[in-house]
Amino acid sequence: MIPLVDLKAQYESIKPEIDAAIQEVLDSSAFIGGPQIAEFERSFASFCQVDEAIGVASGTAALSMALMACDIGPGDEVITTPYTFIATVETIARTGAQPVLVDIDERTFNMDLEALEAAVTERTKALIPVHIYGPVGMVFG
Repeated sequence: MIPLVDLKAQYESIKPEIDAAIQEVLDSSAFIGGPQIAEFERSFASFCQVDEAIGVASGTAALSMALMACDIGPGDEVITTPYTFIATVETIARTGAQPVLVDIDERTFNMDLEALEAAVTERTKALIPVHIYGPVGMVFG
């Protein structure tokens, strides 16, 4: 069997760098909001070619913040797929918006585009497409 993702091999390829970064955090005891987070946010913003980036504790937190930043709430619909981790739908429901689930295309495992088009209504405010490795958000204007 061919493994889907070999995390051990990925870690081994950069082990000294990862271990040194972890040790730096442990030595400074700056577990929340320390200089490493500020540097990560600057570097990630630069990588994304944007002015600002915010490091958060989880993908769930990131999805929640994105939906709140877009003022998603009661009366709104957010389209996503059932082929995802529960946090995707949980964050939509937490805002008070209605999750609208669009099934996947069995060939690609991505959202079925015809079903997606049919699911869009005047109440649709956002779409959270999900690929097999996690959510990637997109918001309608």
